[in-house]
Amino acid sequence: MTNKVIRVDFKRHDLTETLKVDETTNRSRAKNDELRGKRYLSSNEVEQICKVIRKQSRYSDRDELMVLTAFHHGLRISELVNIKWQHIDLKAGQLAVKRLKNGIDTLQPITSKRELMILRRLYKDQDKPTAGFIFKNERGGAVSTNGFQKTFSKFSNIALDIKWNVHALRHGCATSLFDKGHDIRTVQIYLGHKNIQNTTVYLHESVKQFEGIEW
Repeated sequence: MTNKVIRVDFKRHDLTETLKVDETTNRSRAKNDELRGKRYLSSNEVEQICKVIRKQSRYSDRDELMVLTAFHHGLRISELVNIKWQHIDLKAGQLAVKRLKNGIDTLQPITSKRELMILRRLYKDQDKPTAGFIFKNERGGAVSTNGFQKTFSKFSNIALDIKWNVHALRHGCATSLFDKGHDIRTVQIYLGHKNIQNTTVYLHESVKQFEGIEW
């Protein structure tokens, strides 16, 4: 945070104002990644963010579920906010992932007990809908991408002392899958990549490939 002095002359009357400027506002995602030292969030860091959300968010169930869903299913923020109840099978514990950017749609299992628990709670709170957006704002419409990015930046900053972009959850999903030992083809389909070259980017962020190397 830096101070900048702005001087304005209105009809010979000087007006001087010192403004605090948050230099992180205009940074690119790449620049912020450089400052953080990595592009992905680990499962432990995601849990730290969720703990803060549970304590401080007015809409704790909604916000925590958005974080968990993005992380567990490798979603872009635009894919996340567009999830509807007709994409969910609560009995089977499945999510029909609708990919953007010409990606591959997939049917994924919901294996996280906490994710399922919150999802069922929201389902009851919304009077068991069969259609419509899952993640709603105060006016009943879908949460916007900008709205959730601001929310996520706020709570990640409280939890980790630095603001994170929601896309780091998608990166974290891919890295975690590689760390768990899943092969690159599985991760490719899970993330909805048509070109496997897009998946290799995430492989570079996992240490799993170097296990067994000793000096």
